[in-house]
Amino acid sequence: MLSNLILFHRRLFVLIAVFIAVLFVLITQVGRLAITQGEARFLKAHDRLHSTSYLPTWRGKIYDRKGRVIAEDRASYDVAVDWDLITGDRAKQIARRDAKSQVSPKAWKSISEEKREELVAPFLLQRAQELQHFWEVVAVEGGISTQELAKRVAFIRAEVEQTAKVVWSRQEEAHRKRYGDNVPFEARPIREQSEPHVVLPRVDDALAIRFSQLSDVFDGAIHVEHSRERAYPFRTQVVHVDRSTLPRPMVVFDRVEVQLENVAELLIGDVRDEVWAEDIKRNPFRSSDAVDLQGYRAGDEVGKRGVESSLEGVLRGTRGKIVKHRNGEEIERSQPIGGQDVRLTLDMKLQAKVEAVLSHELGLMQVQAWHRNAVLPEGTPLRGAVVVLDVATSEVLAMVSTPALRDEQDADGYPWLNRAAQGYYPPGSVIKPLVLVSAMTAGKLQHGESIECVGHFFEHVKDAARCWIYRAKHNYETHAKLGPVEAIARSCNIFFYEIGTRLGFRTLLSWLQKFGMSQPLSLQLTDSKAIGSEGHVPSEATIQELKNRGALAFETVSISIGQGALTWSPLHAASAYATLARGGLWKTPTLLLGAEQQEEDLQLDTEAVQLAIEGLQDSVLKQYGTGSRLRYGAGNDESTFNIDGVRLWGKTGTAEAPPYRLTKDSSPVSGLDHSWFIVMVSPMHSTKPEFVVAVLVEHGGSGGRVAGPIANQVLHALQTEGYLEQVQ
Repeated sequence: MLSNLILFHRRLFVLIAVFIAVLFVLITQVGRLAITQGEARFLKAHDRLHSTSYLPTWRGKIYDRKGRVIAEDRASYDVAVDWDLITGDRAKQIARRDAKSQVSPKAWKSISEEKREELVAPFLLQRAQELQHFWEVVAVEGGISTQELAKRVAFIRAEVEQTAKVVWSRQEEAHRKRYGDNVPFEARPIREQSEPHVVLPRVDDALAIRFSQLSDVFDGAIHVEHSRERAYPFRTQVVHVDRSTLPRPMVVFDRVEVQLENVAELLIGDVRDEVWAEDIKRNPFRSSDAVDLQGYRAGDEVGKRGVESSLEGVLRGTRGKIVKHRNGEEIERSQPIGGQDVRLTLDMKLQAKVEAVLSHELGLMQVQAWHRNAVLPEGTPLRGAVVVLDVATSEVLAMVSTPALRDEQDADGYPWLNRAAQGYYPPGSVIKPLVLVSAMTAGKLQHGESIECVGHFFEHVKDAARCWIYRAKHNYETHAKLGPVEAIARSCNIFFYEIGTRLGFRTLLSWLQKFGMSQPLSLQLTDSKAIGSEGHVPSEATIQELKNRGALAFETVSISIGQGALTWSPLHAASAYATLARGGLWKTPTLLLGAEQQEEDLQLDTEAVQLAIEGLQDSVLKQYGTGSRLRYGAGNDESTFNIDGVRLWGKTGTAEAPPYRLTKDSSPVSGLDHSWFIVMVSPMHSTKPEFVVAVLVEHGGSGGRVAGPIANQVLHALQTEGYLEQVQ
């Protein structure tokens, strides 16, 4: 009896110990679930009990310098489609349901999966055809091709599946750490696999109504959501140009109407509705379970080209978010934040007028008989660029490149290239005023000193390094002895060969770089911290190689007149002349009003600057100035500029050009020159230049004859838009 009692107590003790052990395990597990994993499990439970939707944001507006809205988001609609239609799973599910309805539930359970697939197959074919018809209807109503729609759908699917793959990988890793391999991991659909996705972004009201009707037809598979679209109010403009101010051979006493469809599109850019893989990689909307409301997802607007692209981070907004309970109660809301507005230095009316100057209708950008272009036939389209810069602020008022986007008359001429800021050309003689002030500031040319033009620079070499007038057609004339002012006005090569040689190759390059050559100006237009280089100057290795083979002396005289291994853009040229007009204060050009700009005082010799300015004035005013007259033949000429009430300073340039190709498949034509003309202007009451106009015409020939009349028309446009006083 006693032994039984002892045995009972032992058993009771064991049971109590087991109970305590089990209780301890349960308490530990509860603590682990409530404390260690409590937050994570709460979030999962919260996720299942709540739904999240996102409110669309909008891009910031872009204004021109006069406050005109030139880019803005306007209310529109997005058309979205359910995920199971994108994957095709709905067709499979409906086909399976159709097949199942043909047999009893008991029979369906008893047959093999292989047999079930045989029963489903004919229904699946029908449902797949219906799905294909659905996509065809969406494409036709949406005004796009079925191929383009299929491409969009494939991108959305790939994006979501890649996101799911990343999420599942991380979830499985966490699952294995917790349970090991004993409990198999089961991947659950992510949120994107249960929500509709945008296939037609930013449709108008009429189309939104049509798709709302189609949604009823297709059992709610189509969703019409509020969105926005990018609009460019000043992209289409009509400009009237007075043709009575054209060169005499082209004068018509009327006003031609020029219809412009894409004003400043190359410069301002636009947006694309297609989100690329690199966009998502750079800033994904969802990374694992985290959401970035500024991140990219299919259907977003992304800046394409120009300001829209370079200021993407500024213009892009932040989505809003709404969290609701499954019963429909709103729990949390964050409002969307629009992108920042941007104000440009451009004047869109002036921009349009300058584009009209370069248009096909006016004819200044086609080879004319009086151009004396011995290589290209009359009527050949020419390519080029214009930059208009405010001297005081270094702000870009207009920047035009031709051919531009969608130019059907010259589709092979690299219409996507902004020649004004990103086209690089030998400077030619427009560089000479910079060489003058550099030499005088460096003490290599004394005040009051003259240099004699003897026709050729190297004593025993008469057919190289010559002055431009030392030719048989000019009876081997020379300029004789001349000073700085006349040297610029007459554009005497020998004068600049001499002072360039005195400076030396490296010192001359250093001075030209102080004036901006090879600086990344096109990048700095919208970002003052941009890095990189633009244009070209010889490297130290190239200089040493030239020295080793005895070619450095000839290369030095070449770059002294803007030939040889130098290139810059019209923007560089305009900026360098603005620096000269400011007395040597270098200031980075900008497209953003109020932007931070780099400044540097080059500490130029004051008298040197004044002499250069006088030379530029004589160049366009004196009869002998290279920029003063359009010469059609002996005794037949006229003034290059016919604008009243202004003061002018200017310089022509003609630079050796690479072979010309009219089309990608045509044979190259050699022996041509690029045409330069840089003119500075101010109202008559002002004694200092206020605006700079830089004109570059590729393969045009004479800078004075080809680029000069274009510069003249740009000055008329400046006057019409109120930047220069009009004479009554």
